[in-house]
Amino acid sequence: MVRSSAGVSRTSGFALALFCTTAVVEMLAVAVAGAWFDDVADASPFGRAGTIVVAAIASGIACVGTILAWRGSSGALRGITATLVFVVVGIVLLMVLYFLIAGGTPIILALWLAHAAFSLGMIGRVALQPAPTGPSN
Repeated sequence: MVRSSAGVSRTSGFALALFCTTAVVEMLAVAVAGAWFDDVADASPFGRAGTIVVAAIASGIACVGTILAWRGSSGALRGITATLVFVVVGIVLLMVLYFLIAGGTPIILALWLAHAAFSLGMIGRVALQPAPTGPSN
């Protein structure tokens, strides 16, 4: 954590990279599981192809959100980025709910997706913070 001259605490770039890596790896693992295993594809609210597409889009938004959160952005772009990330969090949590209801093997993926949703939420939270002004203390 770094404190800017304005007194706003910012999350470090390393922490953001960890959140992004976690979200991307877990989402892509779910995409692979959805492609290979019928019980995962059946448990998903989006089906086999939809699970792969949702995971790929969520991974891309996680990466873009991380870059914009790390670099800082203007107010409007910051709001749009955070909104997109939080919409993805909602979609991922919907998948978590469906995987938990399905039971069996998808429960493990539900735990991964819950952790990915947490990581995405942290990226969205950092994206909402204003960019630091001036040198860090």
